[in-house]
Order: sequence, then structure tokens, then C-alpha cells
Amino acid sequence: MKRSKEDIVFSKLVRTMAGHQCEYCKRTDGQLDSAHIFGRRHRNTRWDVDNAVSLCRYHHRHFTENPVFFFDWLNEYLGTEKLDALRLKAHRIKKWKAVEKAEMYQNLKAKLAKYEV
Repeated sequence: MKRSKEDIVFSKLVRTMAGHQCEYCKRTDGQLDSAHIFGRRHRNTRWDVDNAVSLCRYHHRHFTENPVFFFDWLNEYLGTEKLDALRLKAHRIKKWKAVEKAEMYQNLKAKLAKYEV
């Protein structure tokens, strides 16, 4: 799936909010990824910072290959209530209008700017 300008800013925001570290192992060296909890195809949560965690490449791949372990860790890390609410939101249909998407992009950029000060 092609990465849009929204995806790029979103990813940077998630990694920045996590203090540029893997939220699982706390490593700060190496490359970090913004790992979606519910995949990018879920448009309602694609750019929702509650739907992503910052992971080192190793753990991103490990959790992608072992989704049960990812779920177990997320359940402990985020809590059942938050994960259940996110699941409901992810499965609601969302069609972004151009003006909504532009506003969302500006909001992501503004949040990122606040963290980068």
C-alpha cells in the first residue's frame, strides 16, 4: 500500500510521541516503525494515534509474524477497555472527504510541531 503524506506525518508523530523508542523493548538505537494495531485499510483509525505504537524493526516484524503475541502484549499495555473501543472504531466505515482529510493532515502536523519544540 502506497504511503501518503498523511501516513508519513502520522508515522513520525507516533514515533515522536513515544520518545523515539520501541514501546516494547525501550530500545532507542536502530530504526523505529509506527506499527498499526488495526491495519491501514481501516480508514476510520488509519491516522488515529491511539491505533499505533512505536516499535523497533525487530519487534514490528516479530509481532506481525506472531499476531497472538501482539494482541496479548497490547491487551496488557493498553488495557482491554481501550483495545475494545479501538476495535469498534476501526470496524466502522469511514470515507474521508477531501476537506476532512486536509484538516486531519493539518492537525497531525500541528501535533507534531508541538512535540518538536
